[in-house]
Amino acid sequence: MAAGRATERLRELGFDGPLVLFTDEPRLPHERPPLSKQYLRGKLPEGRLLVRSAAFYAENAVEVRTSTRVVGLSPPERTLTVAGGERLRYDRVLLALGSEPVRPAIPGRDLPGVETLRTVEDADRIRERLRLGARVLVLGAGFLGSEVAATAQEMGCEVHLVEAGELPLGALGSEVAAWAADRHREHGVRLLTSTTATRLEGQGEVEAAVLDDGTVIPCELVVVAVGARPRVQLAQRAGLRVRDGVLVDGACRTSVPEILAAGDIARFPSPGGTTRSEHWDSAQLQGRHAAEAMLGPVQDFAALPYVWTELYGSTVQQVGTWAPARPALLRGDPASGRFTTLQLDGGRLLACVAVNQYPALKWARQVMESGTLLDPDKLDQEGPRVWSEPSSGPMTLRLD
Repeated sequence: MAAGRATERLRELGFDGPLVLFTDEPRLPHERPPLSKQYLRGKLPEGRLLVRSAAFYAENAVEVRTSTRVVGLSPPERTLTVAGGERLRYDRVLLALGSEPVRPAIPGRDLPGVETLRTVEDADRIRERLRLGARVLVLGAGFLGSEVAATAQEMGCEVHLVEAGELPLGALGSEVAAWAADRHREHGVRLLTSTTATRLEGQGEVEAAVLDDGTVIPCELVVVAVGARPRVQLAQRAGLRVRDGVLVDGACRTSVPEILAAGDIARFPSPGGTTRSEHWDSAQLQGRHAAEAMLGPVQDFAALPYVWTELYGSTVQQVGTWAPARPALLRGDPASGRFTTLQLDGGRLLACVAVNQYPALKWARQVMESGTLLDPDKLDQEGPRVWSEPSSGPMTLRLD
């Protein structure tokens, strides 16, 4: 996403010089969020994943080199090296390498049928097993794990969802996490929390998982979704500053100004320190911002963090940075399927999570961008009226 949007933006701004996009995957830049949802269900063709069509790159004189891995950068010489030894000179480089799934070091993790989900090929392998009605074990109940579990259940599989924490989607606060747990159980997913797998067993392919309390769960498919790490190896070899991501300034420039970074890989300045985002919205906005910075001065990147997910037809959206230890205000009834949680510091709105409540999220974004101070005792008067409206069921996600 970051690479695709950066390429697009460079041409929009009138840059007409040589432009090469490298990817080690065999396809054009594409979106990953549908891989755990519509694409995994077989409801979205692969072509609909693309950020831009092949015709766009051809018409805009962008050389796209798929299945090509860049293995070295030499900042003093301004050259890059691809696998096989070819070297090319550059004026600017954008690193948009994303992140890669974490695979816990447990026995049996390399058995056939034990999968992570990052690429289209990963999704294709998982979908083939889901079509067969497999008994599925999902390790990790964050965004990705919850989405895969919901998709597998909707495809008729028997699903166990195992989470080391107390609740699924814990990063969104206790109210949303409790709602998500109820939703999983209502739909037949066997949710097991405060536990994890210590061993995967099978003859030839995975057949069972053993949890830390000794419970044995038979399964033909294990999807590991316990986190991701930024792909920083290339940056490290080039001598760039790295700390759980490539450190960049507000213009997405690394410690070598001619090399920029965006998306999952970039750790950028934020209030109180630095942060790194592994989400769709941040990747596309940073990609465009980095392209602008390649061509001239820009203001510091300052977009509000935005995250969304889908769960059994419901849409969960977050704007701002949620702090799990900070008290939250609840508006609406989680049992109705429409509610909002808010975190404030004095009168300053820090974060909002809206479940099937797009108007509330839109209001929160406007409040945060304008810097409006709120009176916590008058939120029902100052906030959107939807907080007091009766439930009208799930909503359709809108990104405008």
